[in-house]
Amino acid sequence: MEIFSTFDEQYQGVYLANFDNCPFYQTPTEYETELDKIQDQLQNPLFVRNFIKSSKSGWKQGAYKNHSLLFLTTEILQEAGDLFDKLDEISEESQNGDCFETLFDEFVELSKSERYHDPGRRKMYTYDYGSLLRLYGVRVGNYAIVITGAGIKLVDKMDTEPLKLELDKMTYLKSWLKQENITDSTEL
Repeated sequence: MEIFSTFDEQYQGVYLANFDNCPFYQTPTEYETELDKIQDQLQNPLFVRNFIKSSKSGWKQGAYKNHSLLFLTTEILQEAGDLFDKLDEISEESQNGDCFETLFDEFVELSKSERYHDPGRRKMYTYDYGSLLRLYGVRVGNYAIVITGAGIKLVDKMDTEPLKLELDKMTYLKSWLKQENITDSTEL
């Protein structure tokens, strides 16, 4: 497991994960971090279209089963650009003093029962609860989020194979942080 900063001499804010010794998942070697991978994939029309068409997306069983492939592909590509713009803004804002509210207004707990978990699994919507895309990460102390991945969410629950993988990656990072005694951003 490797954690990368988004800025030189960073001591808080958004950090990026690379899963290199995880028993069930490895960040592809052509990418330095999970964010690099998801930026490449979610801005690639062919990748997005093929993912939606695959049985792994849950498209035909989920809330978007009556939406066309063209509509969903177009929406996801537009939303991806907005999501990465929003992440850039949050990353920059988090470097200016107290980033607690900036990070935790945007990255919300996966469930109410996880509200106070530290480290804790978090998600960020592009726009609001109805967004098609989610960024996933793990809260570390009060001043850091480590991005572990993203998901195209066309189903109500996180029960498709790709979304379950995102849950597992967050859980793995939580365990790794505890094992390494990393409790806040100064230790990243």
